[in-house]
Amino acid sequence: HIPYFGKFNIAAIDIEKLTEFDIWRISELGRIPAKSTILTHNAAMMRVYDEAVINKWLTQTQVPTLANSGASGDRRAAFSKDEFSKISYTAKQQILESRNKKTAMIREMLVDYITVAVNTGIRPGTEMDNITWGDISVERNHDKIVFFIYVRKGKTTKHTGARKVVCNPDVIWAFEELIERFPKRKPSDILFRLRDGGSTLQLGRNFERILDGLEMKDLPRGERTLYSLRHSYITWQLLNKVNPQAIARQCGTSLQMLEQHYNHIVPEMFAAELSGVDLSDPTQEETIA
Repeated sequence: HIPYFGKFNIAAIDIEKLTEFDIWRISELGRIPAKSTILTHNAAMMRVYDEAVINKWLTQTQVPTLANSGASGDRRAAFSKDEFSKISYTAKQQILESRNKKTAMIREMLVDYITVAVNTGIRPGTEMDNITWGDISVERNHDKIVFFIYVRKGKTTKHTGARKVVCNPDVIWAFEELIERFPKRKPSDILFRLRDGGSTLQLGRNFERILDGLEMKDLPRGERTLYSLRHSYITWQLLNKVNPQAIARQCGTSLQMLEQHYNHIVPEMFAAELSGVDLSDPTQEETIA
């Protein structure tokens, strides 16, 4: 806001100036911003207006209503659980089919990476790539063992701080593989690295090759990538009717983002309640036939 509004007195920033700002913002971004982006910008601008009212630089009645004409968010391309099972199986098989040691190391790392991603909702990329062994904790909850991962670096941690992510039980398979692979690990060691301690930039490309081979990459609503594992986690949690606020906190996002990108899940969430057909009732089954 400062590059555009910095030369104006706050009382002079009216609807007309805000409309001109909208045009300038589109020009600067090179696209129509998403509704979530404008929501964030509007929240920041309202803080400015609040400060102006407190300091009596303008009255509450002079504060304009901020509109949101941003682009609606696209539906997130996710995997069904059956699809992910096929992906996981194929990824494991490809380790055995590797032609050289380096390829095998990349593929075994990919298996663990996708297992953790789809069972935590952690963002592939900066968040996943910066997890260390020291970020993993295990706690006993009555008769259960619960794994946690502290996400300390990523898209939102600069503003919200680190977050404690609860892992689904299936992460145990990846952790067991990683523990066996790195018996001399230190708390500061990066979790996802090759068996020889090195790094790779080939995970995304290898994952896309698996999707191509299974004809799962392209959907009418967009391509599926490593990031689709996060969308899958959120989708599965919503279908299990987990509290959206808990999902938002777990995934380091907002309720508004969930509503914007995952509202198409709602009918599926309540399919059983909304359906008038009970297939366990022979009379209803005959009616359908």
